[in-house]
Amino acid sequence: MDVDEAIRRRRTHKFFAGGAVPEATLRELVELARWAPNHEYTEPWRFLIVRHERLPAMQTAVLASLDSIAQAGTPEMMRKLAQKREKLIKRLAGTGAVVVVTCARSPDDPSRDREDFAASACATQNLLLAATARGLCALWSTGGVLLTEAMRSFYGARGDEHIVGVLFIGTPATELEGKRYKGVDDVIAWV
Repeated sequence: MDVDEAIRRRRTHKFFAGGAVPEATLRELVELARWAPNHEYTEPWRFLIVRHERLPAMQTAVLASLDSIAQAGTPEMMRKLAQKREKLIKRLAGTGAVVVVTCARSPDDPSRDREDFAASACATQNLLLAATARGLCALWSTGGVLLTEAMRSFYGARGDEHIVGVLFIGTPATELEGKRYKGVDDVIAWV
C-alpha cells in the first residue's frame, strides 16, 4: 500500500476483532513512527507498549480509575461513566495491543514544549499510517480516564512527560467508510 492509500484508508476504529499484534509488528510501527520531523533532533517521544497479555490488567486499572471518579460524581456523571465502562470493556476485549505515546515536557521553554508535542503527534500519525498499511486499525484517545494518575502509573509514564495519545491497535472488526465534510477548496486560503 502506498502512502496516499494509507492516508485515505486510515480510520478511527472503536472495536476490534481480537487477537494479539505481534511484537515484531509493534517494533516496526515504532521504528517508522520515530522518523517524524522534530526540531533539532530532540526525538522527544517514548512508546509505552501494553502487550496483549497485559490488557486484562489494563482493564482492571481502567475500571478502578472509573470507579474512583464515579464516587465523587453526580447521578448523571455516574450514568455516563457506566456507559463508558461497558464500551471500554468491549474495546479492550478485542484490542491487540495498546501503545501510549509520550513526549518530554519542557516547562521552562514553552516553544520547545509546543514543538516537541507537535513532533510527537506527527510520530503518532506515522504509527497509525504504518498500522493501516499492515491491515491493522487503531483508535487514538487523548483524554479522560486513560490519562489519570493511576493510569499514568500503570503505563510507566514519567512525571516529566505529556501523554500525546493512547492508541488501541488491532484487527478491524468491520471496514469503515471515510468521510470528509469539507472539500480541498474549503480549507485552502491562497496568500
